[in-house]
Amino acid sequence: MTKTIMKFTLLCALALVLLGLGAACSGSKGAPQERFESLDMPGLEKRITENKGKVTLIMFWATWCPSCKTELPVLEQLRAKYPKDKLDILAMSVDDTEQAMRDFLQARPTTLNVLLAKADVSTEFGVRSIPTLVIFDGEGQVAFNSSGTYPIEMLDPVIGQLVKAP
Repeated sequence: MTKTIMKFTLLCALALVLLGLGAACSGSKGAPQERFESLDMPGLEKRITENKGKVTLIMFWATWCPSCKTELPVLEQLRAKYPKDKLDILAMSVDDTEQAMRDFLQARPTTLNVLLAKADVSTEFGVRSIPTLVIFDGEGQVAFNSSGTYPIEMLDPVIGQLVKAP
């Protein structure tokens, strides 16, 4: 009887340790975000102003957009290449709900900063199709604004030049 209780106790302890390890691993890089910050136009303008001296790339996208899914890995490559103090990348979702983004990112984690754009943001930027990329130079001036997908071979030289500009 004592051996059975000891085995049961040992199995319970082992299960708790394994569950604890699983929880610790869930916070790894690329894990889905728990909450998504929603940005309105004043909030986005403030962020761009705070990024003075830093290039800011904004991609307007949606979870249901096939072209956007193609562009996300390109932005992840840029994120890996350029330090955060030189390049701020904002993946501004135009999805209607946080749940749509949460479900998408659960299946496809990303290292990008994903935000939920309020309606005034996409309207203010004149977003008529997605994905749309808007790149601000270090002075907060629009250096690039166009819809469509762009390969890393095209975006990297643009970002590289802006990052090096005084």
